[in-house]
Amino acid sequence: MKHAYLIIAHNEPDVLKTLLLMLDDERNDIYLHVDVRAVELFNQFKDFQLKKGKLVILQNRIAVHWGDLSQVEVEYLLFETALQNGPYAYYHLLSGVDLPIKTQDYIHEFFQKHAGKEFIGFWNEPSHRKDVYRKVYRYYLFTRYFKEGSVVIHGFTAFVRNVFLALQKVTRFKRKHDYEFCKGFNWVSITNDFCRYLIENKDNVMHTFKYTLCPDEIFIQTLIWNSPFRANIYDSSDVLNGSMRAIDWQRGSPYVWKESDMEELRTSPYLFARKFSSAYPVDIEKLVD
Repeated sequence: MKHAYLIIAHNEPDVLKTLLLMLDDERNDIYLHVDVRAVELFNQFKDFQLKKGKLVILQNRIAVHWGDLSQVEVEYLLFETALQNGPYAYYHLLSGVDLPIKTQDYIHEFFQKHAGKEFIGFWNEPSHRKDVYRKVYRYYLFTRYFKEGSVVIHGFTAFVRNVFLALQKVTRFKRKHDYEFCKGFNWVSITNDFCRYLIENKDNVMHTFKYTLCPDEIFIQTLIWNSPFRANIYDSSDVLNGSMRAIDWQRGSPYVWKESDMEELRTSPYLFARKFSSAYPVDIEKLVD
């Protein structure tokens, strides 16, 4: 079966174009969501065509806000659209500033070798466990304005949110949940069966993670951990190996890969890397040869 690549983009047209061309393969179908506010980017790519693979540009676009439930909504839009056109062997969720760091032959052979495994990264460190706790057991209001909005709106919503959080902390309030929560990268590669399971549980996910901060880093890990699919997780002990993605949070938020890093990426055991920027152009031939 083919693979489906699901891309969430809002900027960096040069990187996005490179990503699409690197994924252009008769074995791949690509689904692209461009943030509804990124009008210029959408216009640049609305008529973009590939030579080998199929590119589907979603028309029912939404505004995606950092830390907000809209991050989960856009992932569901992509998963649902792809599944309707499937089945696919794997569904790869990428951002528009990610790139593959292996050839398509290598990637397809890898997933054929590990067919049935779910490639989802988990953060297991105590600091991340503590972070999950504060994000899911308290109510977060106005998350769409966490990093956005005018000075007045941002200031007002931040004040209300912080007062409400302080009240919850003082009163030792804790939201009631039935899950064991986990956290990791929202960039995953999942099978057709788990993609269907994810969609079947959409209503429960949207209800559970409403008023949660950064639910996109929690909902997939939590859902699979509390399901029979847990046995299919490729590696739950290492967030990079588990997701097969080179994402460096030690040198950045995350680190932007540069030309000087190409040898490190070329010899990496992982399949994809995040993130890249046109401010630091790289020689793609050095990355995948």
